[in-house]
Amino acid sequence: MITGILEPSHFSDSALAQLKKIGKVKLFDGDNLKSFLKDVSILFVRLNHRIDASILDHAKNLEIICTPTTGLNHIDLDYCKKRHIKILSLKGETAFLKTIRATPEHTLGLILALYRNYHSAFLTLQNNEWNRENHKGYEIFNSNIGIIGLGRVGTILSGYLLKMGAHVGYYDIADKRAAAKLRKYRSVADLIKHSDTIVLCSSYDANVGSIIRQKEIDLMNGKYFVNTARAELTDEEYLVQMAGKDHFKGIAIDVISEEQTTQRTLKQWLTLGLNRNIIVTPHIGGATYTSMCRTEEFIVGKLKSEIGKK
Repeated sequence: MITGILEPSHFSDSALAQLKKIGKVKLFDGDNLKSFLKDVSILFVRLNHRIDASILDHAKNLEIICTPTTGLNHIDLDYCKKRHIKILSLKGETAFLKTIRATPEHTLGLILALYRNYHSAFLTLQNNEWNRENHKGYEIFNSNIGIIGLGRVGTILSGYLLKMGAHVGYYDIADKRAAAKLRKYRSVADLIKHSDTIVLCSSYDANVGSIIRQKEIDLMNGKYFVNTARAELTDEEYLVQMAGKDHFKGIAIDVISEEQTTQRTLKQWLTLGLNRNIIVTPHIGGATYTSMCRTEEFIVGKLKSEIGKK
């Protein structure tokens, strides 16, 4: 079997060694993707490529796609099903994922960055005025923070925030049990009305679509909004429009629409952020050396089990 690693930069040495025991391993060097895919039967991907027919049609021998992610919207699942291509991911791996803390830590960092105006307060040669009065911010202690989606990220984040003295509430489409100190809201709108900061941590389901629509965005007037989940969960065009009208106290996003293709809203976000409390990070929530190596090693373990079934 031939395994192709589409994004080999900093790929786990341990995972790579295990893959070499399975068979030949190819590392994509950025040149001639069509030739690279020609004979691979296993493909390791991250998030820099949209894995659809334009890629998969060149991989005639492909049997398995390995993606060390929980979200799968970077893969055309319907096309994979049609081709009988197996997807191995982190989705549903609850016990293991509880030990992966990169995304909740980044989400907490973004909240802090908004509260303390880090976007403008970090001094550079171009931004060099030593004036603390221009950068006064707020504290997490005693603030009201609402989390949408109480899965792994939302649950871990809520624990961090409670430790820091915040009042934390949540909304989840499922009837989930939560820590006694968390306030449960019956709707997204109700959560927004009672929160100073809204944090989107939901997983994306194409059958459900967006959950932050125009009505919910209108309710966020004068509030902070953080999204480290998926841009598709929001009405992104309206979000950008209202950000341009200074509707929000601050916005931090780690995700945008069409990340693997046009990145169509990136320039808009960056332009808006020139003179507003807007922070954009390039989907780095899960991107730490620790988490990426561990998740790659975990997926290789799943791959070995899958191959052992054949």
